[in-house]
Amino acid sequence: MAAHIPEEKKRKIPLYPGFPELARSDVSIFPSYTKLALAYRVVCRHRYHWATVAQHRQFMKELHSFEKLQANALDGVRVHREFSQGILSHKIPPRRYIQKLTPDPLNPHQRMRVEEIISGRVNFGQK
Repeated sequence: MAAHIPEEKKRKIPLYPGFPELARSDVSIFPSYTKLALAYRVVCRHRYHWATVAQHRQFMKELHSFEKLQANALDGVRVHREFSQGILSHKIPPRRYIQKLTPDPLNPHQRMRVEEIISGRVNFGQK
């Protein structure tokens, strides 16, 4: 049977062992957030990110409006491919990755013909 030890006889275990200054009554473990500010490099990184997002949105808005001004849909596709080739190419997955996801319904000859039509090298007046 364990003997009942009165409260005053129990050994007091410090709340923060090794840091007795934190046990004082005038010290809080919750700091004041009234003067909290982000580091300037973090602020700059946020500004840079949101400026990039805004610039990309503006570019896409102008590109789509320019595509709509074209006489036919094929010219709109050409404009999109010309202007977004170097800018958006890092966001478009590579063709071999797309081919793994969805098989190509066209055979190689048909695919070559479609690419030829899209590139503008074919003259429909002769054929």
